[in-house]
Amino acid sequence: MDILEYLKKRQSELEYKGHPMSEKDEGFKYLYCYGLGVMAVGNLRAVTELQACYDKILGSICISQKNRNQIIIDINNYFDFRIAEFFKRINSKEMQYCFMADIYKLYRLSLWSQDYCKGILDNYLKVFRFSDAECNFFENFNNAAQQGNVETAVQCYRKFQEEGYDVSYQILVYFFPGFSMEEYYNNIDIKAGETFVLDKPSLIEGDITIERGGSLLINGAYVNMKGCIRTTGGRVRLDNARIKVDECESGYWMNFKETAVVNIENSFIDCGKTCGFIRQETGRLIIVGSEIRRTAGERAVSFNGLSSLIENTGFYNNVSGATGIYGSAKMVMKQCSFNDCYADYGGAVYSESIGNVKIENCNFNRCKAAYLGAAVYFKYQKFGQYARGCECNGCIPPGDGIFNVYEDDFELRVR
Repeated sequence: MDILEYLKKRQSELEYKGHPMSEKDEGFKYLYCYGLGVMAVGNLRAVTELQACYDKILGSICISQKNRNQIIIDINNYFDFRIAEFFKRINSKEMQYCFMADIYKLYRLSLWSQDYCKGILDNYLKVFRFSDAECNFFENFNNAAQQGNVETAVQCYRKFQEEGYDVSYQILVYFFPGFSMEEYYNNIDIKAGETFVLDKPSLIEGDITIERGGSLLINGAYVNMKGCIRTTGGRVRLDNARIKVDECESGYWMNFKETAVVNIENSFIDCGKTCGFIRQETGRLIIVGSEIRRTAGERAVSFNGLSSLIENTGFYNNVSGATGIYGSAKMVMKQCSFNDCYADYGGAVYSESIGNVKIENCNFNRCKAAYLGAAVYFKYQKFGQYARGCECNGCIPPGDGIFNVYEDDFELRVR
């Protein structure tokens, strides 16, 4: 099964179950839901028609029961004070666009209360100072969503972009759960001072080059790519990204020199057995809560920078090894899983660094070395390099899971 394709098919369902603002703090979520409550529970007719949808939104945004109960009290007793707080807090375009998506979801259900709800909707648009282009976008995109017309919704969004505006793909899909579109790019050059955001399903044929001072953010996007990412000083962050590398002539999908920080969180990377995942020669590398699959030709991760944290991350089918640590790099690796990783030395982890390398509570499953260190190979025996609380399952050669550590720094369960 192609896992990436499976995730794509479930994208709308997964996006709809969660609210784009669910990770905000409780104070923000209270004011956000208070603003919605003005429409949903501020009028007796509206309560009858909108309560069920409103409760569903409150559930998806994960507001506390205490604050749910407080909303109706504050609408009845402290309206002027709370609505002023609301407008002060909901102050960015992204917040306002998401809020209006929820307002339109409620407004769709109004019949008896339509006049009241339309007045509330129009007032929010005025206070947010939305332009004619923004107002038209929400009206037309809402109509397309009600009709289930994806083609019209895409045309509406494209026109919105042409007029100089944008809204995140996460909010578009939340607004219209059936919405789907794909961006197409050739080579992408990111200049100094620019931030290039990929947040929509994208097909990229060519390389992404980031100049010093430029930034690339892949945020919640499904990306199919024929090429690699290069930088000699730019910044890169992957957050909830889904990457499939179809072709790559470089040894690594990401090649980074003179980079300060690379941050990869909650992401899925499938290199399609075409290349390694990342080579980084400077700075810090953080990989948390991610999966790195089907790398070949080079180790999945090659790190020669200052320090790296790899935590709660899975490596699968890394046929030239999973991680390599070099120079004086420091690395902390916690609660990671290595599965079917192969190399001459150290199928999962190869270290020839003179810095501290700490491996804790990791699982090594069916990892293999042609010579030494089925799971982990330390070239230099020194204090500060250790593997503790780890487990080897079916690794080859048996009895040689971790090579070249002090006896006190070695703790391995073998099955």
